[in-house]
Amino acid sequence: MKFHPLAHPFATVIAVLACAAPAFAEDACLVGKWQPQGNAAAEWMRRNAPGTEVSVNNQSGAVEFRADGSYAAGGSADVAMSGPGGKRASTQDARFHSQGTWSAERGTLTLRPTRETASGRMQIAAPDGRRINVPMPTGATQPQSLRYTCTGASLETRMAIPNATPIVQRYRRAR
Repeated sequence: MKFHPLAHPFATVIAVLACAAPAFAEDACLVGKWQPQGNAAAEWMRRNAPGTEVSVNNQSGAVEFRADGSYAAGGSADVAMSGPGGKRASTQDARFHSQGTWSAERGTLTLRPTRETASGRMQIAAPDGRRINVPMPTGATQPQSLRYTCTGASLETRMAIPNATPIVQRYRRAR
């Protein structure tokens, strides 16, 4: 399971890659620290996965876009999900961190992570009652492009999902 830096169901996090790209004049709005408003991935699941219930507790997170083209993101959350047929999964003390580089041009924000870490445990419960404890899943780092709009104190990202509505995450500028 690949983590999305700005809109992951278990937290809000991710990052970018190698050499720093300069921020374009139209992108200066992105520079700064942002805090997510709600959990877009959980909201997306509620809308697009009929019969799935998602509860997010103890969520915290932030992403910081620096003027030198680097960024860092991190967060934590406890999440419980249940779905049709008695499927259930939960996380406790799930923590995520990502860093890398970013660039933005013509309404597209590109993140290139160089490092991503995840900690915590996930428990998956089968309909027959069996429980499996597994470490938080991680995947290879890879660039990600998101559509975005930024206006002073607010940022909105849109992650395209094939054959479904996009995941829309809103942020407010941290003070």
